[in-house]
Amino acid sequence: MRAILFALLLILPLAAQEQKKPESEQPSRPPAPRVQKLFILKYADPVKVQSLMGVLGAAATANSELHAVAVSATAETMQAVEDAIRRLDVPAAAPQNIELTGYFLVGGDSEAAGTQVPKELEIVLAQLKNAFPFKTYRLLDTLTLRTRSGFGAQSSSSPEFVLSHPIVINFHVGSASVNAEGAARIDQLKAGIRMPVPAGIGQGQFTYQDLGLNADIDIKEGQKVVVGRLSMGKDQALFLVLTARVVN
Repeated sequence: MRAILFALLLILPLAAQEQKKPESEQPSRPPAPRVQKLFILKYADPVKVQSLMGVLGAAATANSELHAVAVSATAETMQAVEDAIRRLDVPAAAPQNIELTGYFLVGGDSEAAGTQVPKELEIVLAQLKNAFPFKTYRLLDTLTLRTRSGFGAQSSSSPEFVLSHPIVINFHVGSASVNAEGAARIDQLKAGIRMPVPAGIGQGQFTYQDLGLNADIDIKEGQKVVVGRLSMGKDQALFLVLTARVVN
């Protein structure tokens, strides 16, 4: 009995090796045949298209001078390549024009320089009156910036502020764009104010004070946003109200 068990123990490893042997000796599948195709691009950058081909399992060579990409891939992969290039080789969206209007309002306890606040700002004016205890509000100036998506713009003005002394307003936008919701995205908005301040030396003597306001903001069309408030002494403050309009 022991002899039979010993013989079985010797045979089993050999049998396992015999079972595995046919699997290891099976010939590997030949690689799928590859096809080559040349794509002449109208709009897309050939180098950028080439860099994406490896993700699809294709080999590609770009030629910027001919605006072409040569692709080598299996027939199945080539279908995915053709679909990807069809989606990529389209005209870029035209940059949109963006118009920004900045209203500079002065709130104070006495009648300030400027003109009457326009009717389109009535709702904003009511909000300011509820939030701040100033008795009067006047429109000091209105500045409009027109730019394209991805670009900045700037403008300036010098409205008369007090006793024939002008206040200098610099209105600057570093970059404007349109976000996914269709709102205007304003980056690096800067409102610089240089205002005359009585020097206290004698009548008619003034010095200048520099004030600044910086912000990044999203504005939907039709919105009127109070971007910020700049104190102009004990009884006055300057408010920047901004609107935006996307022009296709």
